Amino acid sequence: MALAEGLAIVGWGELGDLSGLGSREQIRAAVADAYPDSSPQVIGNWTGQLWRFIHEMAAGDVIVTPTGGRRIAVGYLDGPYRYRPEADPEMRHVRSVRWTQRDLDRHTVQPDLRDSLGSLLTVFELRRNEAAARLHVLADQAIDPGPSHAHPESARLATPERLQELVQTAMVAEDTVSLTIRELIGIWGHVHRWPSVIDDIQAGLDVLGLATNPSFADISNNINSTVAIVPVGVAPDSGVHVPTAQELPRQADPDEHPVTVRIGQMPSADLGTQLLSVSPGDDVSRAMTTMALNNFSQMPVLAADRRLLGAVSWESIGLANLAGPTALTLDAVIVRPREADADDELLEWIPEIYRRGYVFVRGDQGTTTGIVTAADLTMQLGSQLRPFILIAEIERRLRRIVDRALADGAISLPQIHAVLRGNRRARVNSARDLTLGEYRWIFEDDAVWTALGWGVDAELFAARLLIASTFRNNLMHLNPDLDAEAETELLPLTGLLTMLRSLDYGA
Repeated sequence: MALAEGLAIVGWGELGDLSGLGSREQIRAAVADAYPDSSPQVIGNWTGQLWRFIHEMAAGDVIVTPTGGRRIAVGYLDGPYRYRPEADPEMRHVRSVRWTQRDLDRHTVQPDLRDSLGSLLTVFELRRNEAAARLHVLADQAIDPGPSHAHPESARLATPERLQELVQTAMVAEDTVSLTIRELIGIWGHVHRWPSVIDDIQAGLDVLGLATNPSFADISNNINSTVAIVPVGVAPDSGVHVPTAQELPRQADPDEHPVTVRIGQMPSADLGTQLLSVSPGDDVSRAMTTMALNNFSQMPVLAADRRLLGAVSWESIGLANLAGPTALTLDAVIVRPREADADDELLEWIPEIYRRGYVFVRGDQGTTTGIVTAADLTMQLGSQLRPFILIAEIERRLRRIVDRALADGAISLPQIHAVLRGNRRARVNSARDLTLGEYRWIFEDDAVWTALGWGVDAELFAARLLIASTFRNNLMHLNPDLDAEAETELLPLTGLLTMLRSLDYGA
């Protein structure tokens, strides 16, 4: 209805017309009166969302809304807040919108910005990763151009063949195509540099006559770092410059790459110009405002050449205040933080990060490129554990299902042995001895499947087991990019687990 009527609609049906309320306090009072049983925190949050919807959102702002089924709509706000008393209660608070894109796949938005679309709030502002500029392009052209450091054509690189075309065009113009490693592997439909993914993309680049410099497969290079796409398949007499051995060293085999996890591999260690900072001449209020607006606990003080001079934090501001009520200066609240080289081992810095709360990261050129906080480490632990937990429950439920079928006589051990390979037959005496990949072979057997009597499509079930076993094999390697698995990667696992929970009766 919102799209058809050219509107953005929020709920809060218990509230009346808010157009005459010109302050946060007035809106808060109205919300508290309409929802007397809600906690003060909830009232405060709702007040902020309504204030933003009524007063902060301006004509010309880009607006994005989910439309269901992983689809989104994008448009431009073009009218003030209105209250429609004749509409249904949950449809009365509106702003008019010129919807320019009414049915976009959510994955049109690149991962760094798409993750921000999952807020629990009805009304929220997208601030990070150059969101405003990118959403304007999305509204006008139905593409996300990516961050400014990305190649301007990268958003259009839907296929490896399109990458090859772009490189060929750049060769004629004596230009170079550069992409982040994340953008490159995304062309092949991947999110992380698992060993199998590296093999897949390397083979694809070989077929296209392309290489990357530096190697995209070197996991010591942060996934957000940039690589040049180099044509290596052109003939020597083509008139196109062929890279020399010095310009493009031998691409190392993945097994030859460093296996030690470096602090520079943390996603927040290579933020580049997106690392917010203050300068020595700034007022302390600028630092405080920036930290408050972005929910930061600390931020760096950088020189003009982006070298670290110090840090300011809420803690340092609080300690400086203890000296007396005199006006604070930035110099008075600056502390000397620790700074790690991007190539330092992550394990060596973990105690320091937890002790101090953070450490800044220095790149090859001596400039400060990012920050790793205790919260980053905690989030990393959670993101690494979640897929293990999913796989573990999938395996336990498969084992229990097969054990129960053996105990009930629905299937027999000889039936299981018949589908196993080689000497595995002699080693499997119960479901406990099976690997995740072997469960798929069992369920692909027509006799076994018929005996189970499930109302499930056998082909789709087996295909999902294959995805799960492949994912499990990848998990035997630490996520090389120290980056959280995208929700889309885990969806096949969560879907399979949901089905297994229903099939595993008595669970």
